[in-house]
Amino acid sequence: MKWRFVLSAVLAAAALPATAAQLPPESVDLPTVLTLARGDSPRLQLERKQIALAQAERVSAGAYPNPSLSFERARQPGELTNFSSKVAKQWSLQQPILLPGQRSSRIRAADLGVDAARSRLTATANDLTADAGSAYVELLQAQRKRAALERGMADLDRLRGIVAGRQSAGVASRYDLLRVDVELADWRTKLAEAEADLTDKQGQLAGLLGFPGWRPHGEGELRPMPMLEAPAGAGDSPAVIASRREEAAASARATAARRDRLPNLSLSGGQFWTVAPYGKTYSLGFEIEVPLFDTRRGAYQQARAEAESASLQRTLAEAQSSADIERYRAQVQQRGAALTQFERQLAPRLPQLQQMADDAYRLGRSTVLELLDATRVRYETTLSRDELTANLMQAQLRLQAALGDFAQARP
Repeated sequence: MKWRFVLSAVLAAAALPATAAQLPPESVDLPTVLTLARGDSPRLQLERKQIALAQAERVSAGAYPNPSLSFERARQPGELTNFSSKVAKQWSLQQPILLPGQRSSRIRAADLGVDAARSRLTATANDLTADAGSAYVELLQAQRKRAALERGMADLDRLRGIVAGRQSAGVASRYDLLRVDVELADWRTKLAEAEADLTDKQGQLAGLLGFPGWRPHGEGELRPMPMLEAPAGAGDSPAVIASRREEAAASARATAARRDRLPNLSLSGGQFWTVAPYGKTYSLGFEIEVPLFDTRRGAYQQARAEAESASLQRTLAEAQSSADIERYRAQVQQRGAALTQFERQLAPRLPQLQQMADDAYRLGRSTVLELLDATRVRYETTLSRDELTANLMQAQLRLQAALGDFAQARP
């Protein structure tokens, strides 16, 4: 069963223009990030330049060869030798002629090249959108990790007050207070590492979208996207469509290269006349290339090799697309089931665990190690839930990209 996610509709409705010269807002949510990814990022600008290059090649392919115009003036000093006149003049016009099929094959190859470039832009935008969404999820996960560490340190500070109070009352030992201080120092180290990891995730997202100096802050919560059943007969992924159009363009270039192996042909005409006495002669003829040394075989073989390579790339893209859809669909189902099981079995028990540990320590029924262990378990369990949720969201984003949802949702 294939799935679509509601986020595609949100992305289609969100139209937030952004340029590299103007930084986006500091706080962004997931739809905003996905829209920014389809804006003026450097990767998409490069693909748009490739479209412009292909369009320029189309103009060149449709142009006819230019004629050549020549003029000569000859003067005989002294005795007449070449002609019975002191001065002779001559002009000639030469026009290269394209043989049947040459221009049309070049135009077809160029048109297919433009289509392939546009398809590559769509595929790149689709992949970049998924990459940006995944980077945003990692950023949000890093923010939640730092927040969980800060809450854990606040709990440890509270526990330290309890232990200090029990020590002053003569109930707890100095070891208990020292053990809590050591735990606090370890958590401060983890918090510093979480800060560095958060800075790294911010830089990754900023670099991916092409906004140097941007320190984004993720808004919202780690929450799986609602899943909707996809309509039957979903189309191919943008990568498959791009590979097929590149194959068609490469095959057309091979056909054009084969036709370009024909000898070059030119028609020429002109006039020759003399002065004192006056006389003139008209000329008309043709010129044809003799392919004795250069038969342009190398260019044709290169075009054929590129066509065969494009065919293999298309086969690989189809296989990869099918495998990705099945892989990410399985990940969405399995990770969704794991998160549901976690929410049902573990999440409701965490508050009770901490409260029971606090009460037991106050009543002297447990040690400080058990109290610290309960705090650590709450923290690790929170991180485990965030990891499950983030992995599910990333699998959903990758499945949407594999199905081509981000290519259809155009801002």
